[in-house]
Amino acid sequence: MALPKADPQPQPRLAPQVTYRAIAIGCACVAFLTWGGHYTRHIGHTTKMAQDHLPWGAVVPFILICVVANNLLEWLAPRRVLTRSELLTIFGMSLIASALPSYFMGHMMANIAAPYYFANVENRWADFIHPHLPAWSVVTDQTAAKWFFEGKPRNLPVPWDAWAMPLFWRLSLVCVVGFFGFCLIAILRKQWVEHERLTFPLMTLPESLTEREPRGWLHVGTMNQPLFWLGFGLVSFQIYWNMISYFVPLFPTIPLRFPLLEFGPHFPPIHARLYPLIIGTGYFMELDMTLSILVFHLLLTLEMGLFNRLGIEIGPTHVWPSSEFENWQGFGALCVIVPWSLWMARGHLRAVWRRAWTDSDEIDDSGEFLSYRTALIGLVGSALFICAWCVSSGMSPFVTAVFFALLIVIWLGITRFSIEGGLISSRTMQAQFATYRILGVEKIPPQGLVGFALTETWHHDIKTILLTDLANASYLFRNFRAERRRLVTAVGLAITIVVCGSAYYQVTSSYETGAYNYGGIYGPYVQNTFDTITKLIRDPYSLKRERALIGLIGGATTIVILALRYVYPAFPLHPIGFAASTAYPVNRIVFSFFWAWLTKLIILRVGGIAAYRRGANFFLGMMIGYFVGVGVSFVVDCIWFPERGHSLALY
Repeated sequence: MALPKADPQPQPRLAPQVTYRAIAIGCACVAFLTWGGHYTRHIGHTTKMAQDHLPWGAVVPFILICVVANNLLEWLAPRRVLTRSELLTIFGMSLIASALPSYFMGHMMANIAAPYYFANVENRWADFIHPHLPAWSVVTDQTAAKWFFEGKPRNLPVPWDAWAMPLFWRLSLVCVVGFFGFCLIAILRKQWVEHERLTFPLMTLPESLTEREPRGWLHVGTMNQPLFWLGFGLVSFQIYWNMISYFVPLFPTIPLRFPLLEFGPHFPPIHARLYPLIIGTGYFMELDMTLSILVFHLLLTLEMGLFNRLGIEIGPTHVWPSSEFENWQGFGALCVIVPWSLWMARGHLRAVWRRAWTDSDEIDDSGEFLSYRTALIGLVGSALFICAWCVSSGMSPFVTAVFFALLIVIWLGITRFSIEGGLISSRTMQAQFATYRILGVEKIPPQGLVGFALTETWHHDIKTILLTDLANASYLFRNFRAERRRLVTAVGLAITIVVCGSAYYQVTSSYETGAYNYGGIYGPYVQNTFDTITKLIRDPYSLKRERALIGLIGGATTIVILALRYVYPAFPLHPIGFAASTAYPVNRIVFSFFWAWLTKLIILRVGGIAAYRRGANFFLGMMIGYFVGVGVSFVVDCIWFPERGHSLALY
């Protein structure tokens, strides 16, 4: 007789890795960044909270959560301790949001309000700009624009009716740009993380803070090491010592900036600056990357000196403070690196296509943020929306296609700088000026040039771009991608909160105090945008072949480096290092890269990989010491020096 079948035991339900409380805490951190990104730059005048790809506005709250809040929970309610996946979700949301509140949204708000406020007889915007401005893109009510820059009467409300239409279309574009980046990352994540195994050096810090140990009083692994506190103390002491000068101006300070290193009167100087954060991140970069940055920066310095000595000039730069030679060589390098990297990913991209349309089992997308079919449809749909927006603003379809292609090259190139090279920030050639030079301004009608002015709301100061932060966050999310619905919710909420919150806060605060008082983005920067377009309309130029030649030199150099690395895998120079050496702010931080490279080289040669891992605690201590010091300085400024703070920024 057959034995009766036992009732199957219910399987225990695994706790979700991406929890709603993590998303809620992440939203709170995003709200803090939404406020702080604008406040620290334009009102408090303290260290900018969101100006690079490892911003203190994301890191300092994360340190407090990992070290303070989690230890309190472990003492009071051990079952409520935030898990590693929850912590990484929180930081990932903050990191993604940090790309938008300062430079991105600031340029957008200024661009919407400026055309009718700053127009005057001298700049002739009314003759050359206004006839080609779409009414849906800017505030046309001159009173509303005036109140935005000068402040409104106290008894009157904010004129939201004047802002409704331009905000709707501008914010719609921002959300679509974010979705485009998310779809692109969903397609490329596996190639970068699993096939190429890129190191994502900037994410070493947040990952180390989530590694808990039962021993020690802080229960954070790296903080239980004496070397950590040595690095932390060295950096913190310098910051806190210098903070005394906030209260006693004549108090002697410990400098981190030293006299310029000069080769001669015709050569650009090398900045001798010690930045603990850059030295720390440089330690986790590959040796060939830091060596390449050093070598090519030195060669570029010699090249600039030679050109200056010979009197060779190709015109003014549009990427302060780099030279036109650096700009175009770097752009030429990107035009080789990005297509080459996509060519090397052709097998993965082919598998993605087959999975999307034929349900091939060659590749599995169940653990990705989006299914490959959804990602491809979303990528194409969002790209069409962006291009249609550009065409509606006045650009022709052909010019839009060229601009958008160059923009993708620049976005992917800067993203590679960060996830492979470890650069905390980089500003390369803007796609607008590359398009002008490649096509020739005389072939772009006035309405197209005005359309380019409107694109500078979402592609202007590219030290922080959303695609790069999405890529870094995807690396943090790599071990819990199965919960993609919650991850998509978390990312969507982060972008929505920072976009809508920044728009509301920047508009309302500007009507209270007058945006012109903020200066910078709300003053000369936005005026320069439309002044430049006016000059191009009045005096268009043709194709600039000399710039194309400089770009070809950069591209050819990159091809040679790639060929040498292909033939000799141990070749010590990297093409990313060459391209990155041409971008701002490398010329400001190269001295710190030198010390990071030299220290890491000595440690590896003397003690090997074991010594390198032990030494990592010292450099993590330097980085966290810097961030904690910045946080303390911010609090001091808010209490004792409101609206006249002190900056500990890197550049």
